[in-house]
Amino acid sequence: KIYKECKMKFFVIINKNRCKGCNLCVTVCPKNVLKMSEKINKKAYNYPEVANPAECKGCKHCAEICPDAAIEIEGETD
Repeated sequence: KIYKECKMKFFVIINKNRCKGCNLCVTVCPKNVLKMSEKINKKAYNYPEVANPAECKGCKHCAEICPDAAIEIEGETD
């Protein structure tokens, strides 16, 4: 049998206008995928942005800790 290695790519989707800038997602990410942006949203808060997308392993810690449900993780296979 031949086994093909299947790699998963994960995408972090941030609803910046839901974010209140608590920084929990940045703090909890074990791979430093996120960083706080210098830009502000409609509520005048800084929001997270994806700094290292290739490092995301899909753990969903950021999405789970977000009190505003502003983060989603989606995955796709190669």
